[in-house]
Amino acid sequence: MTKPMSNDTPLGVSIIICTYNGKTRLPDTLQHIVLQKIKVPCEIILVDNASTDGSKKLADNWWDTNKKYTPITYQSFSQPKPGKSYAQELGYDKAKYSLLLVCDDDNWLCDTYVQTAFDIMQEHPEIGALGGWCDAVFEDKEPEWFQHYSKYYAVGKQAMTSGDITNTTGYLYGAGMVLRKTHWVALLNHGFQHILSCRKGTALSSGGDTEYCYALQLLGCKIWYDERLYFQHYMTAGRLNLKYLSRLRKAMTYSNFVILAYKDVLTKSVMSKTLRRQRVFVLLKNGLLKNVYRLCLGNYEQKMMSYTYFKKLYYLVFNYKVYLQNVSKTQQWINTYS
Repeated sequence: MTKPMSNDTPLGVSIIICTYNGKTRLPDTLQHIVLQKIKVPCEIILVDNASTDGSKKLADNWWDTNKKYTPITYQSFSQPKPGKSYAQELGYDKAKYSLLLVCDDDNWLCDTYVQTAFDIMQEHPEIGALGGWCDAVFEDKEPEWFQHYSKYYAVGKQAMTSGDITNTTGYLYGAGMVLRKTHWVALLNHGFQHILSCRKGTALSSGGDTEYCYALQLLGCKIWYDERLYFQHYMTAGRLNLKYLSRLRKAMTYSNFVILAYKDVLTKSVMSKTLRRQRVFVLLKNGLLKNVYRLCLGNYEQKMMSYTYFKKLYYLVFNYKVYLQNVSKTQQWINTYS
């Protein structure tokens, strides 16, 4: 179970918007926040993550013009260190309220999102991370292949029904996720340091939010989904091509390797050298020839599946020491918490 948390942080919602070159996206995102129907105290914490297009200045000016329409307050900061996780942590540190709502600079929250999220978290103190679902809104025409691969863009429903998904999915999209500041403070106080940093400028990395969900599970928290939490995800044309999709999937392959350490610590089944050899043998026996064929002669999906296969095999064979290091990092902070 989670340890009791301090009541020093005032009740309310801090909306954390991290942006990298989001100048064209931010006005619509901020407009949807202005339209929130809320009774709870609320603020926006905008963090510019090394943008070069004047995102922060645009957002500041937009808010000065429109703040009279909402009780929500606004602050903005700069995080020069590339990496969305670093920007988020700065936002978490600056936030003054009990709940942290991660809103990407291309997320359009429904007008009840903030209040509903607050009510759910108040009703269920066991929740560590809460998430919803979204539809895609397209700058240009929707690609024919998009619905088949929408999950890689964090689009769609994250569960069949609302409620506890700790033992099923086990994690949430970062977009729209709601956390408790006290949990973040507790993790820091016990030495937690994220291994995955999410995106760094135009470079695609992923999994920082998934990592945080597993860290929360190690604290004894629940991961929760509620279909009342709905938003739209604005999809720019530059991201809607198979080359970009392939980059997303490759980044996720590495993040899954890192998350494996968290899963094994959580289930108390850290991979021994013997188990690693067994897994390598099974992969080679059941998939080597098939995946060589797919890589050489397959269609797009088959080639991507073979890439995932060979990367998984590579990590098992050559990155076992890295896996053990990740396990050790995780065990160090969780041992100080226990």
